[in-house]
Amino acid sequence: MSMDTELETWRREWQSEATVPADLRRRVERQSRSLKIGIAGDILVTVVIGGAVLALAARVPRPEMRLLAAATWSFIAAAWAFRLAVTRGLWSPTAIDTAAFVDLAARRCRAQLKATAFGAGLFVCELAFSLGWIYRYAAPRSPLLVWLCGALSLAFFAFLAWYRRKKRAELAWLMGLSGAGS
Repeated sequence: MSMDTELETWRREWQSEATVPADLRRRVERQSRSLKIGIAGDILVTVVIGGAVLALAARVPRPEMRLLAAATWSFIAAAWAFRLAVTRGLWSPTAIDTAAFVDLAARRCRAQLKATAFGAGLFVCELAFSLGWIYRYAAPRSPLLVWLCGALSLAFFAFLAWYRRKKRAELAWLMGLSGAGS
């Protein structure tokens, strides 16, 4: 028996085990907690930011406030639509075996990679709208505001780049476990 054939046989036996390895189970449970925390965060942002902008538009009934409220709720709706689409089917494994847990963890990694791309695009759209709205309606031209937006944008994109690298490495590791990477 060659090494490759023997390794593949061991991999198949390991994946068909009825008990899921503890480290894989912990990884999937941690991902599940992160999904729940993400949903809670999205609900909080929807209520706080969405509610505040609606209250502001009601208190100051000017066209620019209605524009701000409409744009804010459009961004919130786009984020929710993406969130619901990308997390569909990611809440639990299809079976209680190693292969199903590896598959779920890999699908979650792919969803998180999609989310980073979507998040970057949404951030750029929100930033462009916000800066245009502030420039047009709210603030005098302030170099501090430009500097602050630039610094925050740089930090956001640096975080996204780090997170994408982390998720790609995790996905490669999971694909190695499943045998899809070989």
